[in-house]
Amino acid sequence: MKPATLLAALALGAAFCSAGLADVVRPAPQFSFTTASGQTQTLEGLKGQPVILLLADSAKRGDFRTQLRELESAMDRLAIRKTLIVAALKKDDAAEIRSNIPVTVLPDGAQVCDAYGLKTKFAIALIGPDGNLDYQTERILNINRVLEVMQNTYEVQKASRR
Repeated sequence: MKPATLLAALALGAAFCSAGLADVVRPAPQFSFTTASGQTQTLEGLKGQPVILLLADSAKRGDFRTQLRELESAMDRLAIRKTLIVAALKKDDAAEIRSNIPVTVLPDGAQVCDAYGLKTKFAIALIGPDGNLDYQTERILNINRVLEVMQNTYEVQKASRR
């Protein structure tokens, strides 16, 4: 995605939220990708489905691979939630992703890393089904923490306060 397109997508997401059409307090920066069937899909089009976004400068990084193994350990629980696992890589080395779980690699990984403010060599972002950026860290998350954040999305927390 070109910078102008990325900025337009971010502005559209912000306008969508400010218009009151969604209760999104921390909207995740938008991105798009091509599905296996050749269709273009956007993050906004995935509403209702949790997304795990792995951000890294390279698929060869040890922390990137460790995080993938952690996700592999609970793929059955992630699949039940229809979780999409996405990788945004600064270097074009997607062929180096060795995993037993499906990982969608974004074609404009460097721009997505910039949009999510990747300052180190690795980060993980958890995006709730409502489009909120529920959690982002530069540390490897164990699977229990990933599932805990996915279960306690902003939407769930808001409902529990009523």
